[in-house]
Amino acid sequence: MRPTFLGFETQKRTLMLSQKNIDIVGNNLSNVHTPGYTRQRVDMYAAALSTNRDLRWNSKSSKLAMAGQGVSAYGVSQIRDIYIDKRYRENVAIEAETSKTVNILSEVEDVLDNFELSDGLQAFTQKFFNALQDYSGERPDSADVATICVNTATSLCRLLNDYSLRLKEVETTYVGELEDTLSYINELTEQMNVLNDKIVKEKFHYPDEYDPNELLDEMNLYIDELATYGNIDVHRELNGAYTVKMGGVTIVDGLEMKTNRILMEDYENYGEAIMFFESGETYNVESGILKSYYDMINGNGVYATGHQNGAYGIRYFQTAVDEFARTIANTFNKANYGDIDESRMMFAPSIDGAVITAENIRVADSWVKDPTMIGQVRMEDDMTGLYYYGWDEQIDENTGEVNLQNSNVLYLISQFDNPSIKFGNCHDFEGSIYEYISFISNRLGQTIDYEDSRNESAQVTVNGLLDARDDVSAVQLDEEGINMMTYQKWYNASSRMITTLDDLLDKLINGTGRVGL
Repeated sequence: MRPTFLGFETQKRTLMLSQKNIDIVGNNLSNVHTPGYTRQRVDMYAAALSTNRDLRWNSKSSKLAMAGQGVSAYGVSQIRDIYIDKRYRENVAIEAETSKTVNILSEVEDVLDNFELSDGLQAFTQKFFNALQDYSGERPDSADVATICVNTATSLCRLLNDYSLRLKEVETTYVGELEDTLSYINELTEQMNVLNDKIVKEKFHYPDEYDPNELLDEMNLYIDELATYGNIDVHRELNGAYTVKMGGVTIVDGLEMKTNRILMEDYENYGEAIMFFESGETYNVESGILKSYYDMINGNGVYATGHQNGAYGIRYFQTAVDEFARTIANTFNKANYGDIDESRMMFAPSIDGAVITAENIRVADSWVKDPTMIGQVRMEDDMTGLYYYGWDEQIDENTGEVNLQNSNVLYLISQFDNPSIKFGNCHDFEGSIYEYISFISNRLGQTIDYEDSRNESAQVTVNGLLDARDDVSAVQLDEEGINMMTYQKWYNASSRMITTLDDLLDKLINGTGRVGL
């Protein structure tokens, strides 16, 4: 025979757990639109038969008498898949990185989008070519036509100056964004550290395998956001706190309850985006928004030095425009003997002695003062052996008339189609001036297309992982509705069971021993 009130105790726990399940279902439904909320459930188990000698009778049937003690619960848990979380955070870093890269390159494209259009570099180069060609059909001493050449060359220089200025503005904008982003990340890790402290304090009041779920939801939101900035690794400590590494270095320490800020060297002094941790380690970026900033600010292609890298970023296209300015200046200066005689230079830097760049290129003073200077050729005096510059005269054999030839201007014109011009110290490109313009324009377009393709692929992967995570962790209205009805029926059945037990107990107390009743 079992203890008299065993059934009541069993059904009391059943009512409590069925009601608690209804409470959790209600909590899930209440948070269906709460950002970061993870679906919860009551972890139940069949109550085991007690083997404590003090709690059972000294008989062989004691185990049978104590059987059927109903249901109990360990606690309320979250339904999450750690593997999906890890994959999502790895891929969302790539998505965020490529998205930011496309945005930055699109701004570079806004500056250089007219490279091959009617108001861009190719058009202004063509105007310079056309002016020289018009001049070549006139006498080399035709000052009016020669002045047009100077004016078109000046317009070309000003366009290059404008490119340099606008690219510098883009660079400054994103350097500022990077500094703001690092400040935000450091604030985010501080918030995570504070939350870690709350989790540890609350965890003390929970069974070993259970947690303050709502605090964990908040922490996971922070971790998901942090994952967009860089490659992270998350580890849960025994005390319940989270330790997070970024780039292989701990930035949130769940054991020591401290953070490790990411800092940046002064950009004005170094001219490069150099990130490092407060603890002294260099930040090795692998993915995320920080990698995009790092690549786009420091990316200098084949010209990379120091902390720069081989990505085609803002710095590379700045260098490409500088190389165009430098190469076209050197090419025409050399063609006009400017490499051996400064008075023959067609282009010069705005600061004496500086290396020519897109920022400082201008038409040389000697050419401005004498536009016909490029119509003269270098000749040697037969008597003295000294060189001088003058008109290329050709005498007509029939009439004896002296005609001035524009041979030097024709030679200058030939440089536009010179197929062996080397652009850049690393010989980034070898070909004609027009081909280099197309090369830079195509490289920018191809880089954007490549990053855009990576972004689309990452988006598909991230969306798939989000769907998979939602299938596991998000509140499903249909499923919760079914659970609600299930637990309601369970509660009703348990209530009916108590009524039945009450009837049995009434019979036992009031009817036992009364014959005939």
